[in-house]
Order: sequence, then structure tokens, then C-alpha cells
Amino acid sequence: MIEEPPIDIGRLIGGDENVFQALFVDYYPSLISFAMKYVEREEAAQDIVQDVFVKVWETREKLRGVENLSAYLYQMVRFKCFNHLRAEKIRHDATRSFTEEMDVVEMNEYIKEETFRIVMSIVEELPPGSRNVFSRAIQGYSAKEIAEELGITIETVKKQKQNARRVLKERLGNLFTFFWL
Repeated sequence: MIEEPPIDIGRLIGGDENVFQALFVDYYPSLISFAMKYVEREEAAQDIVQDVFVKVWETREKLRGVENLSAYLYQMVRFKCFNHLRAEKIRHDATRSFTEEMDVVEMNEYIKEETFRIVMSIVEELPPGSRNVFSRAIQGYSAKEIAEELGITIETVKKQKQNARRVLKERLGNLFTFFWL
């Protein structure tokens, strides 16, 4: 077996692309395998190792003080793997928190819609006079406005609202206490 000469760091620092390419070819497969022990996804391992090589090329001047280039590369990959795992955990935690928050929001919306549906079905069962008055009352009309619109007295409006509330309270039980009617 022919042993390849070690990488000439001086030429690499000088920007020799052939030396850099030889470094890449020599180390890429083993660095991928090393990264896979940490990140467990080949695509992520490839991205990490490629990022390391880009960083080595961009900061090749810093290689002057490096005595063991192999150990330096493995250490860079290890740190990048840790950063990747930390970012994944943060992203996972944020996604989980958002999902839980969305679940609460969706559940609250469901409860609101279902409550409204139940109340409206009971309102539909009210006698016509109480239904007309109560429907307008929950739309925000005042007793005076309802009386004028329906051509009845304010006392009749109050009595019809009172009847509607009584029926709703009977039918809704404790749920009724959540309404301001």
C-alpha cells in the first residue's frame, strides 16, 4: 500500500486549492462517520462536515498554530455536532411549546363555538316573544330599543328577558353562570 504524504499546511494556508481538495478527499468520509455518532442523520452529518471544511478554508490563516490537523478537524466536527444538537433541542422545545399553545387555543375555540351552538339551540326553543327579545338583547340592543322595534313596552321586554334567562339557567345549569346576560 502506498502511503500518501501528509498535508502541507503551509501550502494550505497559502491558498493552494489542490492541497485543500486533497485534505477534503482524505478526511471527508471519516469525518462524516464521526459526525454520525453524534447527530445520527447522514444529511445533518454531511452538512456539518461541509461547514467545517468551508470554515477551514475561510480561516486557513489560523492553521499556523495547529500542530495536529487531524485532531483539529475532528474537534471542529465535534463542536459543530454539539451546536447542531443544541439548536435542534431549542427548535424542538419551541415547536413543542407552540404546538401545546396551539392545542390550548384550538381547544378554547372549540369550547367557545360549542357553547355558542348549545346556547343558540336553546334560544331557538324559546317561545317566539322571549326568543325575539333575547336575540336582540344578546346583540347589544337596549330594552328601550327592543321595545320600540317590536312595538311592546319596556316592562314586557324585561319580563321576556327574565323568562329567557330562567329557561337558559334551567337548561344550561352551571354553564349559565359564565354568561353575562
